[in-house]
Amino acid sequence: MPPWGLAAAARDSLLYGNEYRSQAVDETALQKLMHKFQIAMDIDDTDVGSKDFSMRLLTRLMYEQLPYQESMFEELARSHAWLVEGLPDIDTRVITEDSLAAMLDGVPIREAIGATFFLQVGAFQNDGAYNPGWLDQPHFTEVLKVYPRTNILKIAGRLTTTPAAFRTAFNDHSVGTATAARFEYNPLMATPFVDMGDGEPVAPATRLIMRTVTPGGLYYAGIAKHGSAFADDLGVLFEHYIGRQLELIEDAKIEPEIVFGKHGGGQKSIDWFVILPHLVILVEVKSSRLGPAARAGEATLVNSLSNTLGGARQQLSRTVSNLADNHPAFNHIPTNRPMLGLIVTAEPFYSGTAYLLNHDDAAISGGRLPDVPIATVSARDIEHLVTHGRDVEPLLLAKMARSVGGVVSLHDIGKKVDAENPILLNAWNAYPWPTGEAHRDGDSSATPSGNG
Repeated sequence: MPPWGLAAAARDSLLYGNEYRSQAVDETALQKLMHKFQIAMDIDDTDVGSKDFSMRLLTRLMYEQLPYQESMFEELARSHAWLVEGLPDIDTRVITEDSLAAMLDGVPIREAIGATFFLQVGAFQNDGAYNPGWLDQPHFTEVLKVYPRTNILKIAGRLTTTPAAFRTAFNDHSVGTATAARFEYNPLMATPFVDMGDGEPVAPATRLIMRTVTPGGLYYAGIAKHGSAFADDLGVLFEHYIGRQLELIEDAKIEPEIVFGKHGGGQKSIDWFVILPHLVILVEVKSSRLGPAARAGEATLVNSLSNTLGGARQQLSRTVSNLADNHPAFNHIPTNRPMLGLIVTAEPFYSGTAYLLNHDDAAISGGRLPDVPIATVSARDIEHLVTHGRDVEPLLLAKMARSVGGVVSLHDIGKKVDAENPILLNAWNAYPWPTGEAHRDGDSSATPSGNG
């Protein structure tokens, strides 16, 4: 049974169900429910003939399913490497280790991730339940040395909601259209535990627990507390983080953003230049995220993609134009080799390639230079790509040779076999996991469960 289907069933049960059912729900009933879920989709006939219908439809399905299939190793390690390790190097307005802790009810982010890990493993091993009484059992003495009781209680409180509060959160974020009903916002993303009144919260979708301390999980909490300043800080930190990743490419020279114009200011190039012996990669970084309506494939999706990907493409185009015109500020960037434009997003933009193809925003005209193809990639794609070391250049050149319509797809490159990303690995090892190597999907038996 698909976890996204079970999460949707739990959501709708909390929104529309009641306690007065005469028949218990068993596995057969859930299987029937999941079958109905799989075929349940209210499609507006007027949309079917639109240019973007297939892209919007696939966006709904991909955002519904693919986040449940991501390895939590990268997601958790990225939280530390992006948000914590970047702070000493970047001047931020509102993001500090103290402000992050304040968002987590006073628990420092390192300790919050550990406490959240404890809650996920405990819930996974106990059919989704979390009983605070576990912490009083003798065999938890050693566990509490790794994950302090106060941290567990604070994080558990932060991640727990009630049915009434659940409904309020849904109404605050609901798209409110029939076509989005299946793909609506699920408050379990922010508060995966629900206290039904008996003091023993349950997590209907345990895989969502750890996601609350990933950058995506912290994004909306930060916006709610600090407004746009949080998003601005997050963007600068993300740009810095991607630069650190690019520096892992062997034989590459990394050049930062070029600021030029009158008195050396006013105009900016793309964020990073990666100069390789036979290729130049132009990198524009975007930390913007799609909102609930866009994820649900509503009409706002196209505008959201235009603002993020279209804006990034314009920045790439201006940089290519300056290179083609031999602008003196760009003299240190070679133009005697192919170029590839990368739009790097914090979260996967699953329909990014389709958008570029559908809206004629593919290859950038190079003027006197060859045209420049474009690829949209996520932070995860970059983290995997750089593990290929010296093979990055031939891999990218081969992908460019097979590009269609000026758009290059890099999503299937993946991580090099038997290779680890050192930035992510070092970040992962900065945490007090219960064993030398914690099970990366969080479904580990390394942490004692309530069943002992």
